[in-house]
Amino acid sequence: MRTPLLLALLISSVIYSQSCNCDVTLSGLSGTSLNQIWASQTNYSPGDVICIPAGTYRGLRFYDFKGTLSQPLIIKNCGGQVIIDETSYSAIEFRNSEFIQLTGTGDSTVGYGFRVIGTGSWAMGINLTNLSSDFEIDNIEIANAGFAGLMAKTDPNCSNSSTWRSSGFIMKNLNIHDNYFGNTGGEGIYIGYTKGYKLDAGKTCNGSYVYGHWLENVEVHNNIFENIGWDAIQLSLVRTNGSIHDNYIYNYATENKYYQDFAISFSGGEYEVFNNTSINGPSNYGQGYQMINGQSGSKIYNNVIVRPQLHGIFAHPRHEFENPNEGYYIANNTIIEPERAGVHYNSKIIYPIDPADKYKKQDEVPTFFVNNLVVDPGYDFANGNTWKQDQESYFDFNDKSTRDSLQNNIYSNLMTRQIDTLGLTNVLNDDYSISNAGSPLIDEGSDLSNWGITSDIENSARPSGAAFDIGSYEFISAATYRIALDEQPELWDISTNEEILNFYPNPTFSKVYLNKQI
Repeated sequence: MRTPLLLALLISSVIYSQSCNCDVTLSGLSGTSLNQIWASQTNYSPGDVICIPAGTYRGLRFYDFKGTLSQPLIIKNCGGQVIIDETSYSAIEFRNSEFIQLTGTGDSTVGYGFRVIGTGSWAMGINLTNLSSDFEIDNIEIANAGFAGLMAKTDPNCSNSSTWRSSGFIMKNLNIHDNYFGNTGGEGIYIGYTKGYKLDAGKTCNGSYVYGHWLENVEVHNNIFENIGWDAIQLSLVRTNGSIHDNYIYNYATENKYYQDFAISFSGGEYEVFNNTSINGPSNYGQGYQMINGQSGSKIYNNVIVRPQLHGIFAHPRHEFENPNEGYYIANNTIIEPERAGVHYNSKIIYPIDPADKYKKQDEVPTFFVNNLVVDPGYDFANGNTWKQDQESYFDFNDKSTRDSLQNNIYSNLMTRQIDTLGLTNVLNDDYSISNAGSPLIDEGSDLSNWGITSDIENSARPSGAAFDIGSYEFISAATYRIALDEQPELWDISTNEEILNFYPNPTFSKVYLNKQI
C-alpha cells in the first residue's frame, strides 16, 4: 500500500482499521482547514484505488490527478462514512483532473459513503473545474450546499485562452448517478456554460466573442433532488449524447429565482430526457422542463411533471434546426395541472446565421406531440375570441402558422379536466400510474418503437397489451405480474445467507432506496 509523500494543510491524523483494497490511503486529513491534495505529492498510478478513511473533515481539493480511459482512478470512502463540513470553499473539488470515479460505495453498510453537510456561502458540494473531464460521481449525499450541489464546467476566462472553445478542450464522459442532492442555495446539478450555443456567446474578451467549451456524453440519472433553491438539473452545451433520466425531483425553485426555477433545464445540444418525476413542492415556485436550442432529434418522453408553474414543457429552438427534416419528439409524458399549458412550443429564430432570417418561424420542421396525458391546464381558450381554442390550452404555440403546420403531428394524446375518470392509482399522493383496467389511457396510444421508445417510466415494456398506453405508465395487469414472477422466481427467494439491508436517504420526504447485500 502506498501513501502520499505530503499533503498540504494537514493538522490532525486519523487512521482507521480497514480492508478496502486500497492502493493509496489519504490518512491525516484535517478537520479544521481545507485539505489541498496534489497529485505531484501523491505516489499513485492510473487504475489505483485511493481511499479516504471514515471521519469528519474540512473540504477536499484535488489537483492534477489523472487516470486513463482504460485505468481510471477510483477515490472512495473506507471504514464508514466520510463527512465533509466546509465553511468557506467547495466541499469536494477537482482541478485539472480526468478519468476519475468518486464513489461512496467503499463501505457496504453505508448507502452514501460521502456526505457533505457544509460549504461556503456560494460554493459547491462537488466542483469539477479547471479543464477537468471524464468523471463518474456516485453514491454521494449533498445534504447542504451554499450554491450548486454539483457543478461541472470551466468558464471562459479572458486571461487564459485554454478555457475558450477555440482551444479545442471538450469536457466529456460525465456519469452522475445514484446521488442525493438536498438543501442547495442554487442548482442541484449545474453542468456546462449557460450561453454560447452558436451565436449568443455571452462573453467578450478584448472586443471579441469568446465561447464556453463543448461537452459530450453527459448522463445524469437515478439521482434524488429535494429542497433545491434554483433549477434542480441544468445542462448546457452537450453537443452529443446528453441524457437525463430516472431522476426524482421534489420541492425545487424554493428561492423563487425567475428563469432559474425549472425542474430540468437543458440547452444548446442533443438530449434525451426520460423517466423523470418532478413534483412542485410547498413553495409552488417551480416551472416544468425547459429546452432551449435542442438539436434536431432531441426527445422528451415518459416523464411525470406535477403542478408546474407556467408550462409543463417549454421548447424553443432559437437557432436554425441542424436538420430541416427533423424537429423534436415529445411523447408519453404525464403532465398534471400546469399553471398554463401542458406543452408550449415556439419555433422562431432569434439568433440567425443570416440576419434576414431573424424571427423566421421554422414551421416546416416536423416536431411531434404524441401519447401525452395532460390534465387540467390553467389555460382555457375554449370558445375564446382568438385563433387558440381548446387544444391550445393543452398544446400551445406562439403562432397559428406553426400550429397549423404541425396539426397532423399532434395525435393520440388525452386532454382532460377530469382526473377522477382516468383510473389512476393515488392522485392525492401523486401516484399517477394506472390501476384500473377500464382506464381510457390503456391501449389508446400510437406505437413509437421506431423512435426508440420501447418501455415506460418504470422500465416496463411497451406495449404491455394490444397497443401503447397514453402517458408515462403502461398498465401491468395482475396476470402479467404473475408471468413475470413465474419466469424469474429467483428474485423472490429468501436467502439463508447473512444479509445487510440499507435504507437511504434517511430521513426523507420522498423516495427511499433499499439495497440488499449478501
